[in-house]
Amino acid sequence: MKITVFCGVRFGNQKNYGETARLIGNELAKRKIELVYGGSTSGTMGAISQAVLENGGKVTGIYPEGLFEDELPRKNTTSFIQTTTMAQRKELLINSGDAFLILPGGLGTLEELSQLLSNMALGIIPQRKIGILNINGFYDNLIQLLNNFIDAKFMDALRKDDLLISADYQVLLEELTASESKSTKQELSA
Repeated sequence: MKITVFCGVRFGNQKNYGETARLIGNELAKRKIELVYGGSTSGTMGAISQAVLENGGKVTGIYPEGLFEDELPRKNTTSFIQTTTMAQRKELLINSGDAFLILPGGLGTLEELSQLLSNMALGIIPQRKIGILNINGFYDNLIQLLNNFIDAKFMDALRKDDLLISADYQVLLEELTASESKSTKQELSA
């Protein structure tokens, strides 16, 4: 199994963002789940990939050539794919995952999640499970915004079996890898 993780190239202002990324990396390696991610050595991206590699796991890094001056690619991965544009990178990240895990991040993470949800809603890609790691309530406002879209009839209700929300990464990993979802999800309602 491959899980695509969208997260930040920074550590954010909470110590547990980076710590949790490392714990997730350890767990992915332990469960023999391949990490697919944005290919950077920086921030939570770097922390999760380093932890997977240190624990003997597989990592596919997908990195845009020459776009970042202050961010280094992690080329010592199991598989390293270099793209020429961010759009190619995002497309490969989305198409490579059997499931998705969203950690706290910035605009890039938000854009990736938005494209993922849009592509699934439009049928461009098949339905796959998405886990949103809501550490310290980081995504509370986003969840409310998605509910506002649904309530205002600008968006169909999300399939609760596909969108999993939890502050516990172990719960998310269990649900993302389970053949049938459990009932510990936070439901987005219409």
